[in-house]
Amino acid sequence: MKNYLTYPCKVMRITQTYTGTTSHLPHTTGSPKDYPWDEGCSGTGRDYCYCPCDEMKVKRIYGVGNGGTNTIWLESTSEVLFADGTEDYVTMLITHPNDDDLKKIKEGQLFKRGEEICREGKDGASGYHFHFSAGKGKYYGNGWVKNSKGKYVLRATEGTYKPEELFFVDKAFTKVMNAKSLAFRELPVEKYVPGTYKVTKAAILNVRRGPGTKYTKKKYSELTTDAQKKIRKHIGYKANGYVMGMTFSVYETVGDWGRTPSGWVHLGYCKKI
Repeated sequence: MKNYLTYPCKVMRITQTYTGTTSHLPHTTGSPKDYPWDEGCSGTGRDYCYCPCDEMKVKRIYGVGNGGTNTIWLESTSEVLFADGTEDYVTMLITHPNDDDLKKIKEGQLFKRGEEICREGKDGASGYHFHFSAGKGKYYGNGWVKNSKGKYVLRATEGTYKPEELFFVDKAFTKVMNAKSLAFRELPVEKYVPGTYKVTKAAILNVRRGPGTKYTKKKYSELTTDAQKKIRKHIGYKANGYVMGMTFSVYETVGDWGRTPSGWVHLGYCKKI
């Protein structure tokens, strides 16, 4: 799967958006500004925030003890695909986790997609929830700056953005109870996914240098040793491509194309096994 940025909670129950007229108003009307939202999750306890992309790194932890309102900053270790169609690194700020969770997390710690980061807290708040803010690019400076309205707002190298511009909603992971009128895009359904495939609709399937017919075909001598052995085993002679009945691994997909150890092939001629 592509490195989509997906909503980080299993239940979406937004209680205040960046359009809020109370505590969030100075965030969005000051300069600089960010676009925070409060997430109440299921409302039945302390739900988790989960890593929303392939991998994120903890950049800073603030406030544990009595030093201020607890906040944690995370940055993706590779570029993500945003809901607005662009790609870049993402920086995310989470406020209000309690000490019992933040004490277990260290700066530099890595989280993989779907791993639990921390639970809702009420450090500096009247009730359990997350205060989120996110932006494109990398963590910048010390992660925030006080704006003209006296509020600390997120800093990211490419600026802050509205949550619905950044996050997809994976309906298989997140139940939407209340989006507060924010129009989130659903995670696209990919036709093909990484895994093991078998050639079923071509006597010889071209292996190309990239995902498309504009890329040149590879010759037998340019395929991996393992692929060459499989070709000879199936048809008894050399061929410039994968052959009928041959199996291979796909590491990533781009549209109808899959990247294999030897190169890119059109998966429309194959079956996932």
